[in-house]
Amino acid sequence: MKLDRRVLIRRTLIAAAAVLPIAAAVAASVPNDAVAGCQITVRVHNSGSQPFAVDWDESKVKARGGTWDKLAKSSSEQVDPGETKSIVYGALFNCGANRRYQIHTTRGGDEETTYFPSPDGWTTDQTPTINVSM
Repeated sequence: MKLDRRVLIRRTLIAAAAVLPIAAAVAASVPNDAVAGCQITVRVHNSGSQPFAVDWDESKVKARGGTWDKLAKSSSEQVDPGETKSIVYGALFNCGANRRYQIHTTRGGDEETTYFPSPDGWTTDQTPTINVSM
């Protein structure tokens, strides 16, 4: 069965007219901050008297209801006493999601994990500063 061009155009327009309002309704119902790409700046402050290394690739973030995700793929840097280092993390969930941070630090042969805001707490802070003293 061969359809002429006018029939094909009409069917295409009808299909588009049916789908467009549904797509618009779905787009309108999604909150503005629910898209990926939220940039979160995580800061680690050395509140102690000895330098340590913050291992960004071993440090993690978890959104409530999600799984732990590394803050970086391969990165580590020294943080001297009184100094603050930071990294920008591209969040998978919306900016206002509840999150918990797990910061991994080392000094000599010692390793330490610091949780922010606590081992079982949550925060919506998009620029958390985590104080570490080793």
